[in-house]
Amino acid sequence: MKNFNLTAANWSQALTELQERAGYTFHDKELLRLALTHSSYASESPIPFCQWNERLEFLGDAVLQLIVTHRLYLDMPNAQEGELTRSRSVLVDEPANARNAKNLTLDRALLLGKGECQGGGRERASLLGDAFEAFLGAVYLDGGFEAARGVVERIYPNALQAVQGGEVTENPKGLLQIKCQAKFRKSPEYREVSSTGPSHAPHFVYEAILPDGTVFKGEGNSKKVAEQNAAYNAILQYHWDGAN
Repeated sequence: MKNFNLTAANWSQALTELQERAGYTFHDKELLRLALTHSSYASESPIPFCQWNERLEFLGDAVLQLIVTHRLYLDMPNAQEGELTRSRSVLVDEPANARNAKNLTLDRALLLGKGECQGGGRERASLLGDAFEAFLGAVYLDGGFEAARGVVERIYPNALQAVQGGEVTENPKGLLQIKCQAKFRKSPEYREVSSTGPSHAPHFVYEAILPDGTVFKGEGNSKKVAEQNAAYNAILQYHWDGAN
């Protein structure tokens, strides 16, 4: 998606998909636009004093920290501060936030300057992670704390399972293999759903198929990334009773 051509039509489509994936529809569309505006776009804009999403990122970071902290506090009643802190870091660090942005297809809706876009900004983890926080900050301002919490809990329906072992953001396929062997004594399978886009900017969709037939999808700019994202979604969303 390095040279993704963001026209008015496909930006509108990207906004619709983003809101559907997040499970939240904005009342204030200008607030959503601000959340998706990178500084590189603002600097090239003909609009005087065009704002970008840095302030929303600051707010969203705090909102995300509070929501995840509260969730872990309730779900881990016997954990001490150090364990809670480590568990939270798995869910709110840059790789996790960037992956969340990709899973929401937020990368397709970003407003980037020409140079940033051509330089691969839509794939840059730091940029994606910041944009995810800005988006969450915008949800908070538009719909309140419960709306923001709804988005986070949609992303992390099983947050406690996501942090067990601390491996989910580093090696999701390896962790899914361990979990499937423990629960089913069989390995997951991966299947290509689609491969689209030009050779210089391909887009893959893969499925992770668990031994019980449950299917989770993942997307990415390579087969490996798409498989890892499918495994990541399986780890977060599947109910893993009986697995380590």
